[in-house]
Amino acid sequence: DLLISQTLSDAAGSARQFVDLAPGELRERLIDLAGSLNSDLIWYDGGTMQQASPVVLAELGLLDHFMPPDVYLSSALRDESETTADVVVGGQATRMGYWNFGLLPEADATLASPRLVDVRDILSEQEDLLYGLLLVTLAGIAAAAWLAAIAARSLAYPVRSLREAAEAVGSGERLPPFDPSVPTEFVSVVQAFERMAQDIDRSQSALEEARRRTATVLKNVATGVVALDRGMRVLIANPQAEALLSAPLPSGAHIHVLGGVEWVPVWKWVRGFLNGRSESDASEFLIGEVQIRAQIAVMHGEPSGCVLALYDTTELARAVRVLAWGELARQIAHEIKNPLTPIRLGIQHLKRAYSDPRGDYGHTLDRTAQQILAEIERLDSIARAFARFGAPIAETAPMESADLTLIARETAQLYSLGGEVSVAVSASGPVVAKVRKDEVKEVLVNLIENARDGGASTVQVAVAVAGEQGKAATIDITDNGRGILPTDLPHVFEPQFSTTTSGTGLGLAICKRLVESWGGTIELDSEVERGTTVKIVLSSQ
Repeated sequence: DLLISQTLSDAAGSARQFVDLAPGELRERLIDLAGSLNSDLIWYDGGTMQQASPVVLAELGLLDHFMPPDVYLSSALRDESETTADVVVGGQATRMGYWNFGLLPEADATLASPRLVDVRDILSEQEDLLYGLLLVTLAGIAAAAWLAAIAARSLAYPVRSLREAAEAVGSGERLPPFDPSVPTEFVSVVQAFERMAQDIDRSQSALEEARRRTATVLKNVATGVVALDRGMRVLIANPQAEALLSAPLPSGAHIHVLGGVEWVPVWKWVRGFLNGRSESDASEFLIGEVQIRAQIAVMHGEPSGCVLALYDTTELARAVRVLAWGELARQIAHEIKNPLTPIRLGIQHLKRAYSDPRGDYGHTLDRTAQQILAEIERLDSIARAFARFGAPIAETAPMESADLTLIARETAQLYSLGGEVSVAVSASGPVVAKVRKDEVKEVLVNLIENARDGGASTVQVAVAVAGEQGKAATIDITDNGRGILPTDLPHVFEPQFSTTTSGTGLGLAICKRLVESWGGTIELDSEVERGTTVKIVLSSQ
């Protein structure tokens, strides 16, 4: 295509003069031009061949007398000045180029130049060029491989040195010295690596120092500290934690199998925390005769888990109880002192009335005696409540399975004859729990009395089965009394706290103490002028 295009471009300037020539002169001029260009030329006019420089081929009819139709359309009608097409001349595949002189007004002339596709000299030149390119390519590949080998040998040693240094630092060993003859390109890399190794050494030293300080602190604190992963395996533990559990806590040990059955509630609580989403929590546990306060917090990072802090609060709890008992005794003494004043005044009044013959001594004696008996009854109530609150749990009767529904109905029957308050019991059937029957009745009576003192006219006692697979029982006592102020709700279970002027303040405290001695829980919710609900949850096992 390049040869054809160049030939037509060289011949186009001279061929423009062939338009007005006679056929004989056109043939001579065309042959001369073809000879000067060393190429065959064919002249078309209106798509019909007029003259051809290869005279023999034209006379033998080996050249097509007409231009190919698609070439004629491309050149003459579509105004394309140069077109190429593949044709067959004398049985040989030939590439034909056409140059259209469409700009000439005198004629629709086209100059064509044929080239055989398999011309020997072209093929030879192509082969020479191909072999030359192949030789240059092979030489380039060989030179590149040789240079790459040289570069690889020069770079492999410093790279290997860096790899060995990285492995040494990674395994905790000292950084080996680098070869001073390291290539210039690697000097900055080696210097940066040495600075990094120094930073790592300083960080490791600081980390080890921090670990030693932490270990020293954990060893000497009075709190037992245990770090656990999510599988409750021990990561770290101090001696105080081992002393509290009375068992060694090696790293990797499963803590839920240590400490004996008394620690099972603690491990269940820890497992529930790990399965939850809270960041921290705290709880109290009684392990044998030891009071344990446990605090737990999430441990982020890898491995994830939690940190468990165990405090032996037995002595603290005992001291708090002593202080509480002292305060309670002072308050009880004050409560006992209050009835003594009316009693003393009443006796003095009787003495004066007895000495005065003008008065009705019988009426005065009867009225004053009733007041003195009421105050004595109040003293007796205070004494009995104080004795009940202070009774040791160990001296109480053992627990047994009892029907809570039956106990609730027996208690409600006590109030069936009175008209002050109506007590109703709702239950779907027997609900069995391990309790002390008399104490359950005492708790229900106490709660109903509180409701009556709070102005309630109806009390609803609902007994039901709760928990997974019915392993718990609930008693809900709901009244329609005046309710309790929100500010008083946090203090209702405290001793000597009462919302009435006639109460001792020990009723709900006794209820809470009894329910907890059964292994249950008691909660109170109230709304002013709407009533109060007390919820008791017990284990049915």
